[in-house]
Amino acid sequence: MAWQEYNNRRERAKFINALIAKTTEQFRDLELTDKVKPIKPPEKVEPTLIPESDLTDEEFAKTVLGKEVG
Repeated sequence: MAWQEYNNRRERAKFINALIAKTTEQFRDLELTDKVKPIKPPEKVEPTLIPESDLTDEEFAKTVLGKEVG
């Protein structure tokens, strides 16, 4: 029963692509896009760089020089 449902969905998708396409090339392209997985956008990474003007003197010495002031 599951196999029959799977084949029905595939045939239905192919039929819809055939209705949408105006040329054989468009049909081929629609069939190809059904087979290809969508590309996930890259995850946003927090920037590790902090502008020097935003740092206080103590933070600058701690992060850049690696020692504490005082």
